Amino acid sequence: MSTRRLLGWALGGQASSFVVTLLGSIILARLLSPREMGVYAIAVATVGILSILSTAGPASYVIREKEMPELRLRTAMTITFGLNTLIAIAIFAVSFRAGPWLGDPGVGPVLQCLAIIPLIQIFEFRPAAMMQREMQFRASTTIATLTALLTSGGQVTLAWFGYSYMSMAYASLAAAVFSAVANNAVGRQHMGFRLSVDDWHPIAVFGARMLTISGVAALSWRICEVVLGKMLGLTALGLYSRASNISNMIFFNLYGTASRFAFTKLSKDYREHGSVAASFVMSLEIIVSVMWPLLAGGAILAGPIIVTMYGIKWVDAAPVLSLLLTSQIVVLAFGMNWELFVIHDEINRQTRFEAIRAVFGTTAFAIGCTFSISAAATGRIVEALFGLILYLPSMSALSGVASSRIFRLYARSGVLTVAACLPSAILMWAQNWDPRTPLPLCLGSVALGIALWLAALAVTRHPLIDEMRRFVRRGNKGEPQAAPVPRDYPLEMP
Repeated sequence: MSTRRLLGWALGGQASSFVVTLLGSIILARLLSPREMGVYAIAVATVGILSILSTAGPASYVIREKEMPELRLRTAMTITFGLNTLIAIAIFAVSFRAGPWLGDPGVGPVLQCLAIIPLIQIFEFRPAAMMQREMQFRASTTIATLTALLTSGGQVTLAWFGYSYMSMAYASLAAAVFSAVANNAVGRQHMGFRLSVDDWHPIAVFGARMLTISGVAALSWRICEVVLGKMLGLTALGLYSRASNISNMIFFNLYGTASRFAFTKLSKDYREHGSVAASFVMSLEIIVSVMWPLLAGGAILAGPIIVTMYGIKWVDAAPVLSLLLTSQIVVLAFGMNWELFVIHDEINRQTRFEAIRAVFGTTAFAIGCTFSISAAATGRIVEALFGLILYLPSMSALSGVASSRIFRLYARSGVLTVAACLPSAILMWAQNWDPRTPLPLCLGSVALGIALWLAALAVTRHPLIDEMRRFVRRGNKGEPQAAPVPRDYPLEMP
């Protein structure tokens, strides 16, 4: 199976999960209030803080290693079992004091429900990790799509019947059960529940390094949400989480899908050829040329997007959405750094970078929280710019791609972004940036932007235009299409 087909399938198929999640989010926002969303959001942030150990999980180790004998896989399962059990106990214990600490008695029951999910995820570890290692994206991503459908459908149904913020907790729990059962059914050849401690040291060392990288970033993010909820109130957190939800859906469903595929492909190329340059350039070129125009366009049309999707009661989330999408544009400028550092075993250096970035970002966000949620979101842009300064010099060395090549790639993507977003920018300027700008006008500007984006692809002779032509030719021959890469964020706000 070719790299182009795998990447094309992953990006194309992920649209189904995105649409399902987005529709569920729209309906849910019209059924629940910002404060109800804030109760669940602060519970999820608390779970994120207590689940910091999950970033040391050995799934990435299983995917990366050249050889994965049965005994080592059992040891990875043992570590997962221990970590998830500790996380579940911690969440359950904190739930009894969460109401007084976090400002609403409803937070406790939500945490008690969510505490069960880490225990369920133990049982899907082996089949899920091995299917990704073997690049069995069709099976694993079909499960992810069905899980998203169950989650969104359950949330909306339970909210309709009056379960308030608990509707999201109950639906997440049901989705976790389904995902575990489905992964074991489809990946039954990888099933196994026997434990071992043989050869545990390299897995533990790798996990400790991952904890200091991904764990620090995740901890910083969740602490910021708790700080916002405590300083500005749960209603403000609900508004922020609604904007953050949209930006995360875009980012994780597109960039998250592509980067998880890229990590698997980069790991495979490095194991077999000792070089990742070709795969890195291909992945980054496609990701940035699609994501930058999409994020910039969303930032420009944030007001109409929020009002159209969620209603006028959520209009204060529009500036936050615009700022968060802008910060993600900057983040993509040093995208796939995690994959490069892990593959080249440069985790210690990235640990230092992430620690510095986390402290700086949390401080910037907290300072913003003293003013407003928009100022807090501006802190995300400041953090992203600081991350760019830290990481950009390392990208060329680790990828084996000359800096000039990377900058040409960004320049070409910048041209595409300007072409795609110009009609929307002109429209919103003419409408005085009114969030009630009529939807037909917004859709017309988007359609014109897509046309200009395609024209810019052709004029700049962008490699993506050739990939699109190959994909269309394969589709005309009746070749099967693939499903999306699975999501790893079961507790994200719906």
